[in-house]
Amino acid sequence: MKKFLILLLALLCLWASAGAETTEVILTCTGDFMPGSNDRIKNEDFAFQRYIEQYGWGYPFEKLQVLFAKDDITLVNLECMLNDSAKDSTSRLRFRGPESYAAIFPASSIEVANLANNHAADFGKEAVQTTVAALDSQGVKYCGTTEMGNYCCFVEVKGVRIGFVGVYPLYHKDHPEKLEQCFSELKEAGCQVIVASLHCGTEYNDTHGNIHDGYAKKLQKMGAHIIIGNHPHVPQGINVFDGITQVYSLGNASFGGNTGVDEVLRVIQGSVVQFRLVFEDGEYVGHQMTIWPIHISGTSPENNYQPVLVEGAEAQVVMKKIQKDTAFKLNPYVDGQGAVQDFVPWEK
Repeated sequence: MKKFLILLLALLCLWASAGAETTEVILTCTGDFMPGSNDRIKNEDFAFQRYIEQYGWGYPFEKLQVLFAKDDITLVNLECMLNDSAKDSTSRLRFRGPESYAAIFPASSIEVANLANNHAADFGKEAVQTTVAALDSQGVKYCGTTEMGNYCCFVEVKGVRIGFVGVYPLYHKDHPEKLEQCFSELKEAGCQVIVASLHCGTEYNDTHGNIHDGYAKKLQKMGAHIIIGNHPHVPQGINVFDGITQVYSLGNASFGGNTGVDEVLRVIQGSVVQFRLVFEDGEYVGHQMTIWPIHISGTSPENNYQPVLVEGAEAQVVMKKIQKDTAFKLNPYVDGQGAVQDFVPWEK
């Protein structure tokens, strides 16, 4: 009798699974996007602005459209503000792009921008306001909390809602309630998955720091399902815990901050990660991540601001950097397929 009940239970489980409606949402995440060189050089032939003038809105991510155009949502970290009116800066370390450059996002099939980073305050609160207005005009969603503003958003696709928050620890350590407010709003909006962009770490360090691990636990408690790291400008490792995947740093993407002409293009390696989010009857059950190695420029040593997918030995160099900072063995990169990792079931 006991064996019969076990068999019956197994058959019922198979029947329930077969009857469930499965939905998959593809989310692509890429690193630091800086659509503009600093004011000191913005009129030089080698500046980011000159490339856009010559090649158009779709130029920066043209070589990544094989990923961006085929997914459901693409997320980037917007590493500078979009502003026309502030007085020019003489600093090499303050960045902005023209407000019209918001058109790059729809031209590149990018739906969401994170604004929480250390350059959000470069040109004051007015620049944040012009940035969100420019993104609004192009139908681009945005998230991120700094002293300049508090934003979160969600994208509804295939009947599910994916929420986005932007985290800047230098601000949130004194204002945790702002971040909690974002998570609460997204949960109340019915988001089944929440993606957190975490902007922290040491620039150009090959390995992550304690702040990544500490904030990961905080974000887990608040309700994050995926954590995407930015700021170090280099690809770092991966962590998987309690059904959550944390990418410590993706490195740069199209990055106007380093020209390779008036200064050295310090690191050319970067990465893009793509998540297959799986839902059964509208309920999130887990995800699978694929790592795609990139070079942030198709030329070197001059930066042409156009990241490209790499294969062969060049891809293996990127994977080696990521593996160095990962505590477990990553599945290998395969040309044309990426580095497809194991499915991570959601632990409720």
